[in-house]
Amino acid sequence: MFNSYLKIALRILFRNKLYSLVNILGLAIGVSTCLVIYLLVSFELSFENFHPDRERIYRITSGFKNQDGKSFFNAGLSAPMPESILQEIPGIEYLTACHVWDSKVTVPNDKNDTKNLPKTWKSNNAEILICQPQYFNIFNYEWLEGNQKTALQTPNEVILTKNEAEKYFGKIPLQQVLGKQLYFNDSLVTTVTGIVKELPDNSDFKFKVFISFKSIEAKNWRKEFQLDEWTNTNSSSMAFVKLSQNTTAGNINAKFPTFLKKHLDQKDEWNIGRTLSLQALSDIHFNAEFGDNFSRQVHLPTLYALLGIAVFLLLIAAINFVNLATAQSITRVKEIGVRKVLGSNRKSLIIQFLCETLIITTLAVLLSVLFVEPILWIFEDFVPKELHFNILDPNTIAFLILITIVTCVLSGLYPAWIISSYQPVSSLKNQVVNGQSSTAFLRKALITFQFTASQVFILGTIIVATQSRFMLNKDLGFKKDAIINFYSDWHDTESNKKNVLIQKLKQIPEVEMVSLGDKPAKNGYSTNRVTYRNGKKEVKLDVHRRSVDANYIPMYGLKIVAGRNLTTSDTAKEFVINESYAKALGFNNPEQAIGQFLIYSGGKGDINLPIVGVVADFHLQPLHKAIQPLYMMSENKYETAFNVKVRSKGQSSTDFKAVLAKIQKAYKEVYPNSYEEFSPTFFDESIAKFYEKEERFAKILNTATGIAILISCMGLFGLVAFTTQQRTKEIGIRKVLGASVSQIVKLLSKDFLKLVILGIVIASPIAYWAMNKWLQDFAYRVDISWWIFALAAIASIIIALISVSYQSIKAALMNPVKSLRAE
Repeated sequence: MFNSYLKIALRILFRNKLYSLVNILGLAIGVSTCLVIYLLVSFELSFENFHPDRERIYRITSGFKNQDGKSFFNAGLSAPMPESILQEIPGIEYLTACHVWDSKVTVPNDKNDTKNLPKTWKSNNAEILICQPQYFNIFNYEWLEGNQKTALQTPNEVILTKNEAEKYFGKIPLQQVLGKQLYFNDSLVTTVTGIVKELPDNSDFKFKVFISFKSIEAKNWRKEFQLDEWTNTNSSSMAFVKLSQNTTAGNINAKFPTFLKKHLDQKDEWNIGRTLSLQALSDIHFNAEFGDNFSRQVHLPTLYALLGIAVFLLLIAAINFVNLATAQSITRVKEIGVRKVLGSNRKSLIIQFLCETLIITTLAVLLSVLFVEPILWIFEDFVPKELHFNILDPNTIAFLILITIVTCVLSGLYPAWIISSYQPVSSLKNQVVNGQSSTAFLRKALITFQFTASQVFILGTIIVATQSRFMLNKDLGFKKDAIINFYSDWHDTESNKKNVLIQKLKQIPEVEMVSLGDKPAKNGYSTNRVTYRNGKKEVKLDVHRRSVDANYIPMYGLKIVAGRNLTTSDTAKEFVINESYAKALGFNNPEQAIGQFLIYSGGKGDINLPIVGVVADFHLQPLHKAIQPLYMMSENKYETAFNVKVRSKGQSSTDFKAVLAKIQKAYKEVYPNSYEEFSPTFFDESIAKFYEKEERFAKILNTATGIAILISCMGLFGLVAFTTQQRTKEIGIRKVLGASVSQIVKLLSKDFLKLVILGIVIASPIAYWAMNKWLQDFAYRVDISWWIFALAAIASIIIALISVSYQSIKAALMNPVKSLRAE
């Protein structure tokens, strides 16, 4: 029986090649989009799910509250806290203190090798972890060599991952790696005591080198790692815990306030707002509030939005199939009548049509597999590099089978039900009325749904593009073009070398100006506590800081609204503040701030420094955040960031490359053995990177919009084809009675434009609500104006007219003799 269904289905599909091709292609586009989104979302949601007892693993994080009552968080905690937490708070099975470390790694030569120099590597960020042995009791690593029970128990031990061991010592037997030495920053000599396998790709813990925590004590580095600083919190200094079986995170969190009161001076107002809390292991990958320097945070609402897009596109593709199948059904009414006369019942007919749908869906799913790699390549900037498509993966195969069944049912059940309902007498007399009120209403509802979804996507695309253009073109309060940024070697404490490099850079003809100091705008920030007293009141604020020289303000074109510029100095002597800080201090006029003193907490205690200038507000951070109070000072000995202004007039990209080569040459002459690589960036490109997330979102939305419009147009094409076939005789009669081609086209297009306009009306408030919510993430944003909705509506109407025009004109030009001959 099934073979019979299959043969008939294939015969019908080959007979209607164009219909089959359009259906397969439409479904393939929708399914491939779903498949790619499934791969991405399932990969991101699987992070850290391989650790045993993962629901009992947490990170201890810190919270703070500023004078305005705003809370902010840190992934780390004060370095002395972990040891005391383990001793004083019950319910913790394992606790490990650890420090993320950045170090130069050297493999010493064999004693007999006197010809070659030792091999040295600069570790990338988040590769080296100084940790206690309990780290391996909390996190699940596979041990290839060494003994986990004795690992990291003594000073100067190091554990390597397999790939890291091969990088340093070559592909020798792993057992031979044990006992070999590694030097870190030329001063810490360690011995390899274990080899572990790398964690899977779906983990943020990419550490490759594990150094015993006791090495800090052995090297007398307590001060460097701030092991006695209870008031300092650094995200590189962390602690992870595994709770006991019957302990909950709430139990531990409830004990932290008492712990902090015991160990922190409560008279210091900066300690009053401090908190500790447990962050679940499963939350690390998704929570950007707790910034660290090793994990890659993913915006969870974006993943849910992607899932929504996938569902919508699959529904649109299924609706497209329904419309095309219904449009084609009128050509099969006689076939249905003959089958029923010969004894076929409705059940067998439904199975027959579902078999046809299953073949089309299966072919579409197989075709969609071919689209996956090109799509992943197109979106390589958005897709994690660890994500790979494996067709033989059991989860992928299960998803493909599920999507085939779901798509088949969504697409085929309604057409099969309608087509099999035709009465044999009416079918054989060619008297089937396909425009029954219920089915006609459903078809119109489906096409309206398609264009509603498409309209939402179009509106979203326009608003995202408008906001992106606003962010990139807004006056940020400073110049950003033709400025190159790079850092000097911060390991080299000879500050005179920076001055030597400045003089060399000034000798390059294309260089207009050189300045030392932080970029005016950056994602991260550094703040310091600053106090202002005028005898009547006291204003204490955490203020953003920039350490700069005298060339900084003119180079970036910052506008001085009161006072004067800073003078370059090795130690802080004076302040230039921004207008926001002047207002926060209570000055209505910037001139009033000049000559006032601020109490600055420097390295040698509190220092009173005068305000000598006020600059107009400029954006310190991306436009997501409002402008904050800022002070600038000159502390040349701590300034390692170079800003180089290039004479940009008439420069081409080739010229800039030549300038970069000259700058690099000067850098290498001053720092021949630099620990830091010369990594220049153009400042305008750094600004653009602030909005990479929005750029990626816009790219996804653009693609989804294109797919939605394409499939919707195919669905509209199908509905037009259905209607024109249904009204063939009516059109013929109208033409015989003198109707013109334009009148016929208007007649056929009018009904479809009503559906499109209805979709626009429904979509507009939905899009307004969704995009207004998205824009709330930006402190500075565009207004959602009426012209956006008008533009989107015009675009939808034009697209709809293009979709229906071919079939409408074709029907209007048809010879009425042919359409009436059947009567």
